[in-house]
Amino acid sequence: MTTLTRPAGHDPRSRLRETLASRADIARKVAAVTSLDRTALDAWAAEALAATVKHACRNSPFYAGAVPAEVARAVAQGRPHAFEAVPFTTRDHLSAAYPLGMLAVPRREVIRFDESSGTGNGRPIAAFFTMADWLENNLTVAGLLAAVLDRRDVVAIAVPYELAGVGQDLDRAVEILGCTIVPLGAASPSCTPDRMVDALLRSGATTLVCSGTRALFLGEIARRRGIDPRCDLNVSKILMAGEGASPAKKRRLAEQWDAVAYSMFGMTETNTLAMFCRERDLHLVESRTFFEVVDPQSGERLPDGSVGELAVTTLASRAMPLLRYRTGDVCQIEAAPCACGSPLRRLRHRGRIGDRIPVGDRWTSQLEIEDIVLSAMTTAPYYFAFDIDGDVLEIALPQSSSDEATRASVAAGVRDRLGASARFRLLDTDRFETALRTSAKPTMRNFSAYGGGGAAGEG
Repeated sequence: MTTLTRPAGHDPRSRLRETLASRADIARKVAAVTSLDRTALDAWAAEALAATVKHACRNSPFYAGAVPAEVARAVAQGRPHAFEAVPFTTRDHLSAAYPLGMLAVPRREVIRFDESSGTGNGRPIAAFFTMADWLENNLTVAGLLAAVLDRRDVVAIAVPYELAGVGQDLDRAVEILGCTIVPLGAASPSCTPDRMVDALLRSGATTLVCSGTRALFLGEIARRRGIDPRCDLNVSKILMAGEGASPAKKRRLAEQWDAVAYSMFGMTETNTLAMFCRERDLHLVESRTFFEVVDPQSGERLPDGSVGELAVTTLASRAMPLLRYRTGDVCQIEAAPCACGSPLRRLRHRGRIGDRIPVGDRWTSQLEIEDIVLSAMTTAPYYFAFDIDGDVLEIALPQSSSDEATRASVAAGVRDRLGASARFRLLDTDRFETALRTSAKPTMRNFSAYGGGGAAGEG
């Protein structure tokens, strides 16, 4: 018989006590930082920023070579504007360093390895977290979720649990709040959309966490099965993760589910970046990240209120610090106080740079097109596909929304907001929904290839 022997001096109970004590220390740290007012938070962030640059340049192979020594020293000494001389980090850098080139701690300290191909160049990137990195984020997110969730809630989480950390992170945060969790995942063969709807019904779920597009799809699945989401399901809150949402999408979700839709924003490589408040504004998680809005071309930092590319620097990530990481997201930061009383600045997400779409002689975005089309649609299912042909926006609508009035309303929105004309065709709904069922991260943009159908007139 083979027996297991413990190393000399090994005391599992002592190790467990140390782990629990360290978690209590982490919880106290998070409670202290998240309770700071604006002035104290700014002072703390300045110190944390200098410490992050020092740690990254000393321990990350990538940053040791990427940041000039004199720049690192100037930041550590707190010289004015020194941080703006730190080179930007891009997704291409993370891809080139895959899998371990960004690691800044010994591998034995890593308790999570996450991976994402995301919405960038499609090549994988890795993300690492120490126990402190991971638990600090869980606790911070739990505190922010507490604005709308408590132990009476039953939360169905329909986002990926595999490799990308979003499902696990939200699961842990919701668990901390004492809520009941229904772990649906995303696009799993064992948990189809029909089974998801059944689980929402059986569990009495009060909250659904998923992308806005998936929520629209699940509402449609329920309707076809004779289940009215507004009356037969208890979902009163939809927490959207994984894609941006236009005002029209939020309105459609509210109508379809009789629920309030809230937005969240984050990335696998950074964890949560912004979270909603009770006023449904999106607040930057400035207790974990330093935020800049920069000119996409020059890289010059822009003042609050300007629209530009969001760049982030982690303040609480020892395993994988990121300095001035260009997210590819077009954003605006609003410093004016929010009615909720939070000292955290607010974020306005305007889409992704890679999703900028040329229509004639101007640019638009998926979110703007979505807002135009969903505002005009009055009948489920609420999805569509689109393509661009010069200064013509070609839109594929389901049969239920191909009436003359809806097409005229869409065409008017395209003309007034984009200065373009619209051409219509029928959406191949079956192919579109097949793609929805099998996508871990569904957005309307994913499915532009599923227009199908024939021409249905111009506007």
